[in-house]
Amino acid sequence: MSQNSAKRPLTMLQKSTKKKVTVRLKNEIEYKGKMDNVDSYMNLIMTDAEELHDDKVIANYGRVIVRGNNVLFIKIENEL
Repeated sequence: MSQNSAKRPLTMLQKSTKKKVTVRLKNEIEYKGKMDNVDSYMNLIMTDAEELHDDKVIANYGRVIVRGNNVLFIKIENEL
């Protein structure tokens, strides 16, 4: 695999700010919203965030800060 074709997760995240994401935490709670910012520890600031549990919205937040070491995965939503 060449150096140019490798995708670094942090670089992908930093290029995806202002996009809609789904963030799943290790405790199985998910947040969906717009990723406003991300740092090198993968700490996230999200806006217009919804908290989901078992695919049901259980809370709406204006802004959420997610600590990177609690994150299981981050999915960048496709824009149609």
